[in-house]
Amino acid sequence: MIKTVITLLLLAGVFNLQAQNNELDERNGFKHIKLLTKATSYPELKLDKTIDEFNSIYTRRTGHLLSIGEIPIKNMTLYTYKDLIFKIEIVTAKDPQLFKGLEQAFGKAKFSVTSNNYIWQGTNVKLSFKGSKGGKGTIMTYSSLKIKDIIKKDEEQKIKDLSNDF
Repeated sequence: MIKTVITLLLLAGVFNLQAQNNELDERNGFKHIKLLTKATSYPELKLDKTIDEFNSIYTRRTGHLLSIGEIPIKNMTLYTYKDLIFKIEIVTAKDPQLFKGLEQAFGKAKFSVTSNNYIWQGTNVKLSFKGSKGGKGTIMTYSSLKIKDIIKKDEEQKIKDLSNDF
C-alpha cells in the first residue's frame, strides 16, 4: 500500500514537471516574440549591434514592450544567429509579483546555487530568473535549447563544403 502511494506521488511529480515543460515550450518566448523566429519580422525591434556576419543584438523600439502587467520593463535585449532569435533578456523593476506570476505560469522553479538564479526548463526552452546587480531589478532570460544544434549543423556543412573544395 505504501509503495503504491509513493509511486503515485512520484508520478504526479513527473506529470507536473512535464506540464511545466510543455507550457514553457508552447509559449516559446516572451509575449508574442518567439524564439527561433526572424528578428526582422518584428517591427517593434531594432538592430542595435552587429557582432559578426552571423550574430547580432536587437533591442525594442521606443514605445514598445513597456511592461509586464504593471511591472515596467527597463531594458530588453535579443540575441540572434543568422537573424533567428535564440535568447531574449528582459530587465524589469524589482517586484515579487513577477516571480509569483512565473511560478503560476510555469510551475515551481529549480534554484541553481552555482549561478544564483531560478530556472524553468522545457524540452526546447529554458527560462532563468535572477536579481540584477545592485538588487534594484530582475533579469529574465529565455533561451532556445535548439540553437546549439543549428550552429553545429551549420559548422558541419561548412566543413563539408570546404572538404568538397579539395
